[in-house]
Amino acid sequence: MRGFALLGTALLFALGCENERIAGNSSETENTLAAKTLSVDSLLPGWSRPQRSPTVATIRLDSTNFDFSEVDSAGDEVAVQKLDSTPIPFEMVYWNKAAALGRIEVRIDTQMLKSGSRFQLLWRQKAAVRSNPTATWAAIPDSQKLALKSVLVDDFERGSLRNRLPDSAYWYASSSEDATNSAAALAAAGAGRAGTALRIAYTTKAAGAYAQIGTTLGATGGAAKTYGLCSLDSLVLWVRGSGAISIAFDYLVPSTDHKAWTHSTLDTAWRRVRIRPQDLDTADGVGGNIGWNNVCNRVTNLSFIVSGGTQLWIDDVRFHGVNRDDLKR
Repeated sequence: MRGFALLGTALLFALGCENERIAGNSSETENTLAAKTLSVDSLLPGWSRPQRSPTVATIRLDSTNFDFSEVDSAGDEVAVQKLDSTPIPFEMVYWNKAAALGRIEVRIDTQMLKSGSRFQLLWRQKAAVRSNPTATWAAIPDSQKLALKSVLVDDFERGSLRNRLPDSAYWYASSSEDATNSAAALAAAGAGRAGTALRIAYTTKAAGAYAQIGTTLGATGGAAKTYGLCSLDSLVLWVRGSGAISIAFDYLVPSTDHKAWTHSTLDTAWRRVRIRPQDLDTADGVGGNIGWNNVCNRVTNLSFIVSGGTQLWIDDVRFHGVNRDDLKR
């Protein structure tokens, strides 16, 4: 244990069920070595079990399992390694000390998939022990990466208005005063695109009037469920129609209509749209816009808001950078 203590303040993730506190040596100025045990199974739920190895596991950190007061603001002192001190490739997805939120993706090789495997998450480490993040996903097929690091919201090919999220909910359509809309409906995508898409027809009769297609990220009933999407890399979808469109990540609870959004113009031809958090408007209060950093950990709805035209079509909506566990109730 003495050699292990020399690594500095650390958090041990391992198989088992006990938490420990182990005294450090005199060079640590009364710091203690914190140890917390986790099973590999808890990091690799059934849906993510690989058809082949290596794979990548997600570690979610918050105030319940990590003391953010003990780390730097950017997470630069964090390291991951095997028990023999061999560095493990990992990627820092995001790190927000003020919000006490962090996410790390760790490469799990074939040997680490064996029963009894353990590894360490450490902090207050020098750069010399940091591993190469570019190796985290090396040699992992694109299909496996897509399954582990994205979630299909809907492709509209099942003949149902329920989305494909883990806690499936319905698509809906609505409009403001001085606007009308048809019900959300599945229809042949058309305009040179195969398969089925989701469509509404709409009219807006005054400035500021709008119609929208939307879905909750979880089934409704009782208190609104919020979902943490702070690891989101991008939202990707195909759209066509007429008029202006705003794409919004909503935080909708009673008496609250907050969002982060961005705006564009529709075209009659299908267009692939990729929206990253940095593409969203800076918080300005317009339409309830409070900015991505204030919404990302409590998203309830995804909305497509249109005005000044007659129709909206959407297809193949997918979140990149999150996984199915982020969207389970």
